[in-house]
Amino acid sequence: MQEKDFMEEKEVKIQEKPIENRPLEKISNGDNVFYDEEYDKNDNISNVIIEDVATHTQSTQKPKAKFTMRPTLGYFRNVIIPVICYSGLCGIIVGVLVGLYTKFANLLLGWSKDIYTLVHDNPAWTPLFLFGLVLIALLCYLLLKITPECKGSGVPRTEGVLRGILTFRWLRVLLTTIASSLLTYFGGLSLGSEGPSIQIGATTAQGTCRLLKCRMAWSRYIMSAGAGTGLGVAFNAPLTGIIFVIEEVQKKVTPMLLLTAGCSVTTGVLTSNAISKLWGGTGYLFDFGSFPDKFALSNIWMLVVLGIVIGLAGVGFNYLIINSQKIIPKKIPQWAKLIFAFLLCGGVGLAWVDTIGGGHSLIMNIGNGKFVWYMLLAMLAVKLVLIPICVNSGATGGLFIPMLTIGALIGGLYGNLFMLAGLDSTLFKLLIVISMSAFFGASVRTPITAMVLVMEVTGSFHSFLFTGITIFIATLVAEFFKVPPLYDALLDRTVEQEREGKRQKQISFKVVIEHNSFADGKLIKDLLWPPECAVKTISKGDEQILASAETKLEGGDLLLIKAKTYDPDETMEYVERLLNE
Repeated sequence: MQEKDFMEEKEVKIQEKPIENRPLEKISNGDNVFYDEEYDKNDNISNVIIEDVATHTQSTQKPKAKFTMRPTLGYFRNVIIPVICYSGLCGIIVGVLVGLYTKFANLLLGWSKDIYTLVHDNPAWTPLFLFGLVLIALLCYLLLKITPECKGSGVPRTEGVLRGILTFRWLRVLLTTIASSLLTYFGGLSLGSEGPSIQIGATTAQGTCRLLKCRMAWSRYIMSAGAGTGLGVAFNAPLTGIIFVIEEVQKKVTPMLLLTAGCSVTTGVLTSNAISKLWGGTGYLFDFGSFPDKFALSNIWMLVVLGIVIGLAGVGFNYLIINSQKIIPKKIPQWAKLIFAFLLCGGVGLAWVDTIGGGHSLIMNIGNGKFVWYMLLAMLAVKLVLIPICVNSGATGGLFIPMLTIGALIGGLYGNLFMLAGLDSTLFKLLIVISMSAFFGASVRTPITAMVLVMEVTGSFHSFLFTGITIFIATLVAEFFKVPPLYDALLDRTVEQEREGKRQKQISFKVVIEHNSFADGKLIKDLLWPPECAVKTISKGDEQILASAETKLEGGDLLLIKAKTYDPDETMEYVERLLNE
């Protein structure tokens, strides 16, 4: 009896909702779109497209379709074939391009170290060396002036494009990213190649979509898969590439994302590995050899301490990267910032060759016990100065390897300390690996990606439990201090700079889903909608329902859509093409 009364009361409340249950004609007054500043002010629009309530206004609901194992021809034609064709071809092209790019970047870094060592041993060459760095900085400035979308690590810009917030000119960005980042590595800046690899993957995927003339609705799926493929190929870590797309790029899990990312990353890494055999095979990125099986239970407290310390370090690192730009006067031109960054890294590199580059060889030396504790502390201080300066200069280069380097330095310091407290010296390398993973997870706030990444690049697949303990504690500490994830903060800064002076408008408009379109038969959550866009109500014939993430879209449905946007025409055109192509 109580349940019946509750359901009746719930039905009355739904019928009393003044907006969702009004006929659509009364809402729009016959117009296709209207600006809607007063309409439903308190509604929280989200690009996740999820409403808390999804209840039919009619008391009777349609019976559920019977379960069947028989695949539909439409699903095979509209999903399986496009995934295999688009994602597969995208993966092959990205695998070739990023594989060659990564190989050449490593060659340039090796040549750079040889030059630094030569000048270190022959100081008379120093003036010519510094002059060369100035020329490289000016070349980078010219490239970035032509294509400003290539400033920074590439990950925030790429994520903004894949979430529908920003745009880039794919061919120009592709070529400029390759040229500018290679100059950065040759100059010895403390940046890595993995961030640009993600941008190269996304731009290559967009070019592939243009080449194949695929539906617009597929483009963001394929570009997201291309970004994951770029990361997977750069690290030779396919599972990391797939999880990165879900956990960081789109921050959602759908079958479409899993299918496209899985197909593209798999074919991309296989293609890259096939090419890599030409120059000596494909081992682990950080080959530390074999690892001991596990920590003793009596040493678990060390992981707890390490997790707390790394969580605090991640908070400090994010704060330093995000806020260091505020210290630099805005009047300083970018060419001056680039010259200063190259000369500073060059001067420090001449004094200490291990500091140049993102830090791959440095991590290997730390794991092999090359440095004593005070050298690790000095290296940590140097890196914490060089990395923010390089980032704020606008130079093209990633933060993946630099973040892993910071984690390895902290792990090396505490590994030396814990060995004094009784830790077996054979566990030192494992502690380095755990620290790398925990710092990356705490800074970027992607614990699953961090755990899988370090496992794949080191081969320490048996240490999931100990890595998980440290990552969990480090991430918990970082969340406690409310410092935003690094890439999200950098993306917000980029968006704020590009939209300065623009005013956001709130609009509502109606769209009819065409039969046999991309959206026909899919759930609302399966589509990659524009940011801050929500489906409010759906009219299915004479029936009007509130939309939810699980609502299935069908041809002929009339959708009432609400959005906040800086460009209403662009948003409406995107939604029209998303639902009707």
